[in-house]
Amino acid sequence: MASDVNFIDLISLSRIKGDTVVEKFGSLINSSFFDASNILGGLKQKGLVDFTTTFPGQSALTVTDLGKATVAEANEKAKGGFDHLDFAVITQLSKGKRSLTDLGGAVNVTPKDLAMHLYKLAEQQYLSYEFRNGTIDITLTEKGFIQVQNGMPAAAPQPGAPQQAQPMPQAPQPAMQQEAQAQQVPDATAPAVKGNRGMLIMAVGTVVIVVVLVVIWMFLIGKL
Repeated sequence: MASDVNFIDLISLSRIKGDTVVEKFGSLINSSFFDASNILGGLKQKGLVDFTTTFPGQSALTVTDLGKATVAEANEKAKGGFDHLDFAVITQLSKGKRSLTDLGGAVNVTPKDLAMHLYKLAEQQYLSYEFRNGTIDITLTEKGFIQVQNGMPAAAPQPGAPQQAQPMPQAPQPAMQQEAQAQQVPDATAPAVKGNRGMLIMAVGTVVIVVVLVVIWMFLIGKL
């Protein structure tokens, strides 16, 4: 099944060329003939490779359409950006989880998804691997180690996303303009002052009238 493809399968597929034969496949993955035969048997069972045995000649090894599609998918995904799963993988590597079983259990993804991300991280030089005796030893590169220390990179803003408007800073107003504005502000106490002044004038007028009337009245009494 294609969903069962693991990192060893993917790297093995990428090493197979048009003239590869079964008898020399072990040298391509730095493994013995026995280990290479086990890997080829798994690839054959998953429908990723096919080989024809000829006697007494060598057995031709070919990648099936499914195998080619798997490698093409890995190469396409290797061009993608660094994502959260990539960061989770290299973080687990920094904690000492270097086997495919430990990594898969730590990040909780399918073997194929893990294989695709390991392939991408290797292509982008976040990690390196060594194929030996039918197994793969995975280690962080300096780039991967620095990325773990720096943390997950911030996401780039999406093109066309609305930007929040920033308030425009107000230029300082000249002193004369500020003074003119201050003069234009209405004085809230002015109506009260005017009202008090009017009442005072009326009171004074009333007193004057009363005094005049008193004087006239006294004058009239004196005449009588």
